[in-house]
Amino acid sequence: MELYWKALPVVIILTGHIPRIEGSVTGILLRVFGYALLGLNVTLADPFADLLLVLTIIIGAITTTYTVHYSRLKYNNLNLVPAVDLFAVSMILVFASKSLIELITFWLLTELVGFFLIAYDYITARSGPALSAAVKYLLFSMIPTDISLFIILALTGFTEAFEVGLKALSPALSHPLISFMVIMGFFAKAAIFPLHFWLPDAHSVAPSPASALLSGLMVKMGVYALYLMSHYPLNVDVVVTAMIVSGGFTVVYGALQAIVQGDIKRLLAYSTTSNTALIVLLLGLYMYSKDALFLEASLLYTLTHGVYKASLFLDSGFIETLTHERNVKNLGYIAKISPFETTTVILSVLVMFGLPPSVGFLAKVFLFSSISKYLEKSWIYFLALLIASTKVFLSVIYNVTYLKAHMNSGSGEATEINAKALTMQPYVFTTVSVSFVLTFVLLLLSYSNYVEFILLRKITPVLLASLALFTFILFFAIGLLKRGPIREER
Repeated sequence: MELYWKALPVVIILTGHIPRIEGSVTGILLRVFGYALLGLNVTLADPFADLLLVLTIIIGAITTTYTVHYSRLKYNNLNLVPAVDLFAVSMILVFASKSLIELITFWLLTELVGFFLIAYDYITARSGPALSAAVKYLLFSMIPTDISLFIILALTGFTEAFEVGLKALSPALSHPLISFMVIMGFFAKAAIFPLHFWLPDAHSVAPSPASALLSGLMVKMGVYALYLMSHYPLNVDVVVTAMIVSGGFTVVYGALQAIVQGDIKRLLAYSTTSNTALIVLLLGLYMYSKDALFLEASLLYTLTHGVYKASLFLDSGFIETLTHERNVKNLGYIAKISPFETTTVILSVLVMFGLPPSVGFLAKVFLFSSISKYLEKSWIYFLALLIASTKVFLSVIYNVTYLKAHMNSGSGEATEINAKALTMQPYVFTTVSVSFVLTFVLLLLSYSNYVEFILLRKITPVLLASLALFTFILFFAIGLLKRGPIREER
């Protein structure tokens, strides 16, 4: 029956790619319905895997619809759409995997499709940078991760790999060298120092829908693998030291690199390394302290970053398609053309900053609450607080830089606008909206005892009050937009 609920949705999604209906409403609805059916693979057995699965399904469904418009406008065909769907579905099946052999199978498929998406502009237009980025991804992300997976498989045995649940496995990883090798492989997937450098090129040259999935979701596979590692017999000293040192360094390095980028997609790519590293740092503190509050913080930050990064990469595709430009210095006028898109992007940035009642607010509360709880017990927690605070400060700077692509007092006027790109506006808003829905889904789950989130229950009154205030502000902003000047399309 489990296989049935994986196979049937995939068949429905593939049916939506029949050439005659692929770009039509019927084809899109079939694919979205297929994604929805994949939600039946939620088992209510592991909140971390289940919530990543739900996030990937939602972002995948939004992205497949967005890709129809993007592919038509940029490539004048729909060839990109099935590749993006295959990529999203493969990731969904990774998070839905119940056994190690299942996980490895879909993991390898995801990596392979990711390689072709990164190389897509080379395949279609012989772009040298796309080929170079794809090869770098192959050498420094795919291969190290695959080595880690096969080490775990070899130390588990085929019988257990087929029959035993992922968290119930007990591969013999306690030798310091084996622990280090395995952790480095998953660092490569999550783009953590020293195997982080493939990501900026890969995410910036891939088509924007693929970048949204790569940055918002695929790097979370590395996070998920590290989460699974926390259940296995490891050399904890080696693993925790690597996660805290490499994670802490990458948090600051990625943010500093994001600040100096002029290309909006490279800016977003470097910020991904910084945000993912903070999640890894939290997982390291969870392994060190055994306090579930760190695990909850890492999960909430994972959900927040997934929504934030997917929405901004979709926006970067909108900007590129609309203006044929990606350099912040040559932009700054998007707000004049599409105030709705700019408002939505501001909302996305505010979610990452911790706007209540979004899941970003929960992530910030849990982040600083978990670290502050242990400040007096070890200097490691003080260092973590310093890193997290520095990250928040630097993220303000690079997000403001990104917003300058939308509005900048010194900007010029657009010389060439593709007005058809305005049809892509609703997708960023839809993606950002997920961050608010997730908050109340998590709130309901916390009261159902599916997840603990004790701290979440304590701040319920604050969430409800902020929801009322946010709703008022939202309707006020919509009213202002409606009364604003309407720019004639050119």
